[in-house]
Amino acid sequence: MDPRIQSLIDWVKTSSSPAGGLLVPVSGGSDSALCFWLCRQAFPDKTVAVYFGDTLRCREWFERVGEVRMLPEPPAADNREVQRWARSLALALAEKRWLVGTRNRTEDALGTYSLASRLVTYLPLAGLWKSDVMELCKIIGVPEEITSSSRKADPDCGRPAELAEIPLELIDTFLKVKVGAIAAEAMSALSKQQVHYLDGLYTANRFKENLPTKPPVSAT
Repeated sequence: MDPRIQSLIDWVKTSSSPAGGLLVPVSGGSDSALCFWLCRQAFPDKTVAVYFGDTLRCREWFERVGEVRMLPEPPAADNREVQRWARSLALALAEKRWLVGTRNRTEDALGTYSLASRLVTYLPLAGLWKSDVMELCKIIGVPEEITSSSRKADPDCGRPAELAEIPLELIDTFLKVKVGAIAAEAMSALSKQQVHYLDGLYTANRFKENLPTKPPVSAT
């Protein structure tokens, strides 16, 4: 097995061992496919997935990986993104499971994740760039229909058309320069228009890094 995959499985085993179970919301995309697969490898008897609706992409693949609960899609008028997360959390709490998020490092650094998704218990993919996710999905046999969806516009997943037009490998290059992981010269791989767009998105989402979780506490 690829050592990166084994390391992730081992981390899930160690970090979530106190959990009574794991609940992984899946979307039919590459991140949730990899995350669900990893959690099932670590804990096959206490990991389940949940999908809201009846059009899960490659449903048969997900169901081969493990149990997938198909629940009704919330009404559009109720803000489906918020309702999906709220219902997922309610189910996780009722069954004493940890709610697993599928946010990757690219989404985390760019800030394109939703505020509603911050209520998860933990994030197994938070250390992986999107390009890493795609590579690992290929290794474990995730269907191409799932991985190719990651290169298409999907506003519900924080990927508007403008962002989808930029190859995800270039998005990772931009962000790696921003966080100091690679030299600034690597930015030359992007066009001025791509840099301008990503800069705007990156700047607009910086507030998510500094959301207060509690007020300062005096030592006295």
